[in-house]
Amino acid sequence: MTSSTYGLPLLAVLALLPSSLAGSTSLADGAPAVAVPAAGLHRFMVVRTFPAGALAGLDANAKKAVNACNTTHGVTWVHSYANADKTKTFCIYDGPSEKAVRDAAAANKIPVDDIIEIPVVLSPK
Repeated sequence: MTSSTYGLPLLAVLALLPSSLAGSTSLADGAPAVAVPAAGLHRFMVVRTFPAGALAGLDANAKKAVNACNTTHGVTWVHSYANADKTKTFCIYDGPSEKAVRDAAAANKIPVDDIIEIPVVLSPK
């Protein structure tokens, strides 16, 4: 699939990633502390593959548009991780169902390789 298949301008696709991923090539300081999902919501990891270079140039307006669309589906982007060459993302979402997360991605024309519900957090402590 080419990036034009996804429909939205490529910057809109990038809206799911924090700006720290857009311009940084250094390792993250660690996983952010994240509260548990609100009552009635589930947590999901969404795995995506992007063409090389697709994650360059995140834009605050694109984030705002994608997040607004997500809200119409009851879905909230929590945070994302990307591999070193920024062709694969692992995005954490809260939503009422896997279908709602898929519907939000489809409405934003953002690719989805896999969605995995992650109801359990394991801590090293």
